[in-house]
Amino acid sequence: MIDQARQEESPIRQILYLGELLENCHFQAFWQALDKNMKLLDGIIGFEDSVRKFICHVVGITYQHIDRWLLAKMLGDLTDNQLKSWMIKYGWVETEPGTIFILNQEENIKPKNIVEKIDFDSVSSIMASSQ
Repeated sequence: MIDQARQEESPIRQILYLGELLENCHFQAFWQALDKNMKLLDGIIGFEDSVRKFICHVVGITYQHIDRWLLAKMLGDLTDNQLKSWMIKYGWVETEPGTIFILNQEENIKPKNIVEKIDFDSVSSIMASSQ
């Protein structure tokens, strides 16, 4: 944990703000804010790609289809070639011009089986005492 006094320092405040944008899935605002604070990334190799991996994870569990332009913006205003690279990495395909198929979420639903461990004897004694 970072104490309150340190949280008010400019670099820490900026980092916390960037983290909040990512946590709330405000990806386009994140990239805009990051552009204004690029000095924070000095010496951090692979930071932007790590953020893109996180965004791809969120997109993968959220969308079935997404507009190509929107995905490019969410990933940091990527060029066509950069976007194609990320699409290949995650197995996403452009099913029709401008629309990217992410995943059929209905095929991915994993129902949870709940097993009740209550037997009739324990319930009957409770019911008898409540009458």
